[in-house]
Amino acid sequence: MKAFLIFSILLPGYFQPNTAAFITKEYLNYSIIKDDKTIGNIRVERSLKDNITEYLFESRAKVKILYSIEIYDKMGVTFKQNILQHAKLYRTMNGKLKVNNTATWNGSFYNLSDKDGANGSLQQSIFCSTASLYFNEPGNLKSVFSEKFQKMVPIQKIDSKRYRINLPNGNTTTYTYSSGICTLVEANTDFANLKFVLSTNTNKNH
Repeated sequence: MKAFLIFSILLPGYFQPNTAAFITKEYLNYSIIKDDKTIGNIRVERSLKDNITEYLFESRAKVKILYSIEIYDKMGVTFKQNILQHAKLYRTMNGKLKVNNTATWNGSFYNLSDKDGANGSLQQSIFCSTASLYFNEPGNLKSVFSEKFQKMVPIQKIDSKRYRINLPNGNTTTYTYSSGICTLVEANTDFANLKFVLSTNTNKNH
């Protein structure tokens, strides 16, 4: 079973003597499960070109507790030579803006901002974020960057294929891997306990 699809696009106009520029794109699709029912979906894309890696995460879910909550997330993260260059998280709930976070590397540190404006800085290089965890098993990493909380959060190896993140608000997220790809996420959220289950069939868009 192939958990993800890879295809290459030859870009016109990028020709140099004996070379051509390629972009490789990979997609992962997840079903969001609550109480054994599918309530939404997630699509994660990774694009590779030269030494630049981009991740695009997009999810939609509808959770019903006392009333229905529709949550939309869009996250874009760019790495260059394995160092995070830019991260953006945009979230709405029932159409209302809740999160609009950015982190931008200026060569020395990260400038942070949220929906209310500038939000300080982070004085270290970042090599892994929650967006990149879907395609990259963390291995011996001790912390990853949270686009939501705009800080490094601890990650703990539970066993050979499972890792847990402890979030500042007391919630936890557990990631399970197979062949380096995340196949299951168990998210303890403010609203519900959710599972993100990797679909066996992923579709390629042209």
